[in-house]
Amino acid sequence: MIRTIIETNTLLYAMAAVGMLGILCQFLISRRYKLLIREASDTQLEKRDFMKQLRYKFRMDKKRSNENVNIPVFVRRSMCDYRFMRMTFHQWKRLAGGFYIVSMAAAAAGLIYCFRTGLSDTYIQNILWAAGGVTAVTVVSGLWTDLPYKASYLQMELEDYFFHSGAAVEYQEAEQEVAATAAVKTKIPSMIGIRKKNGEQAETKAQREKRELKTNLAKIKDGARETAASDTERERNRELLRQMDSKEQERIIRDVLAEFLA
Repeated sequence: MIRTIIETNTLLYAMAAVGMLGILCQFLISRRYKLLIREASDTQLEKRDFMKQLRYKFRMDKKRSNENVNIPVFVRRSMCDYRFMRMTFHQWKRLAGGFYIVSMAAAAAGLIYCFRTGLSDTYIQNILWAAGGVTAVTVVSGLWTDLPYKASYLQMELEDYFFHSGAAVEYQEAEQEVAATAAVKTKIPSMIGIRKKNGEQAETKAQREKRELKTNLAKIKDGARETAASDTERERNRELLRQMDSKEQERIIRDVLAEFLA
């Protein structure tokens, strides 16, 4: 079976495919570094998820450590913990190296089998050329992506952000604003008999006139209701007086006059 794999060049294709997977991992890591560097160097106030999470973690660490945070250590730890596609940078780099080692191990196994079984030198040369090609492409891709430089540059960008223009400064400015607000509140003299609700705004002239107009209209409406009620009561009293005889009417009128003059 191994002889068939070597003679049909299946081993060469497998070596090339595994080597290309390792190269693909390098380019994925390089692309992710570029995205994070672009986000960290962006001067806009609105950041994406990566920087928002870092700022939140920085503030939490600052509170837990009583305002003492070692920013370089914090940045390195954050980069070690960062994951994309469920793997950290270190795991992606190990995976790329693992694919290259598997490809070279397959080449070594093929060469050993060829030497032991006495296969043609053509197969040995093919395996050596395939191993050399995979190695050359892997080295060139490593030089092209330059992952160590991008990692150090990203760390430098993050440290500069947290030291000078990032969450550290924002956190200190927020603390200063809170302290200034508290100082202003303590300086305001309190007056006896005057209570001001929080957030209550002074009434403007237009609002005061509108309120007075509503009050006057309500009074007029209530007066009209009372007048209508009194008119109805008078009509009913007149109707009752008409139904009484003259003696009863005179007696009631005398009682009402006596009570009114008393």
